[in-house]
Amino acid sequence: RFGPSATSFRHELSAMFEISGLFGTCCGEPGNVADSPGDLQVDGSARARVGTNFSGLNTADPKDVRVEEPAPVSRDFILEVHSATLDRSFAKVGWMDPYAIITADSVEVDKTKPDKSAHKKPKWDMQHAFQSGKLPKSIMIAVWDKNNFHKDVFCGAVTIPCSEDMGALEAKDFTLTKKGKSTGTVRLTLKALVPTTGAVPESATAAFRQEGRQKTLGGEIDQIIAWAEGTHNDVQVTLQENAEHPDGTPDEEEGAVLARMQTTGGGSAGPLMGSWKCVDTFGLEDFLKASGVGMFQRKVAMAARWPAWDWSNEGSHILFINHSAIGDLREEIPLSKEYAFKDGHKNDFKCTAEWTKTEDGGCLKIDRKGKVGDYIEERTVKGNKLEFVLTHSNGVKWGRTFERE
Repeated sequence: RFGPSATSFRHELSAMFEISGLFGTCCGEPGNVADSPGDLQVDGSARARVGTNFSGLNTADPKDVRVEEPAPVSRDFILEVHSATLDRSFAKVGWMDPYAIITADSVEVDKTKPDKSAHKKPKWDMQHAFQSGKLPKSIMIAVWDKNNFHKDVFCGAVTIPCSEDMGALEAKDFTLTKKGKSTGTVRLTLKALVPTTGAVPESATAAFRQEGRQKTLGGEIDQIIAWAEGTHNDVQVTLQENAEHPDGTPDEEEGAVLARMQTTGGGSAGPLMGSWKCVDTFGLEDFLKASGVGMFQRKVAMAARWPAWDWSNEGSHILFINHSAIGDLREEIPLSKEYAFKDGHKNDFKCTAEWTKTEDGGCLKIDRKGKVGDYIEERTVKGNKLEFVLTHSNGVKWGRTFERE
């Protein structure tokens, strides 16, 4: 089973132990070769670390040997609430006295003092340090207007996912939302530090980027990941509204609602034309893992507000407007001819788009080729349903489902 002799078994076993650093522990000093399998002495701790049962020499296959992984390092988590900028006044009379409430995993942990008469530009510069090793899964910052004569008025909130590999986000602006609408921004600093050194751990995505193997992720996901890394600060990401946000249940929007394009039928890709609302996202987390994206950046991408799409036929091309979590993204798509495109990391692509008609709709297929990778986008319309699937050249895919508005 182990070779033609005890000596060959000894060599095989020593090679296994050298990998896990246990050779000296189990078999004595190098050069002290056992004469027979019975002379090998293995203590219990070494047996546990290697994951092998040596009782009666019933040794597991070498490919099953497991090297013990280091335990995860706990982080000190520090939150700084700097300021906010509100788009409008929530006070019927006079100036607002805004304050912020900090909630971690549905539990209120701290609040700022009201910034009296600060109105739409409050400043707090308050720091909250979480207990060592007590990293929350998410935090919510809710901004309120203090009122001495009636209930305080909710101005907007944001829920931010947290992760051990999030590193440090310095003075980052997060979009506040109320009833599904943006009401302003709040500026925060978030740090996950190694307790003994105060060092900021390098995220998996940062290491991935430094190795020069950055891949395109397609759609608005490139910009969202870059924003979470701190390398794309000229965009603003809107996260999904948490069910626990105060006044967070969507209702009729106040005031006039901007009408979406309602062009349907006629021209190329007729069934695709019009407005579409995202109702589901699938396969995104597995796609990001396969692309080497870190845990925190994945959480941000998963928490980003789902998009709405507008399509219109402009004669020489199709105009695509993606109302995404980072704002409106526009693309002019000519059919059956090559055109240039830049992704969220400013990578250049050569693209071709083809529309294939079917009995109940059709499919728009865009083939994008670039130095950082190739991928295909397919948008398939069946009646009032639209399914988007992005397939990378490595075979990994993700997508979204839309319904016509």
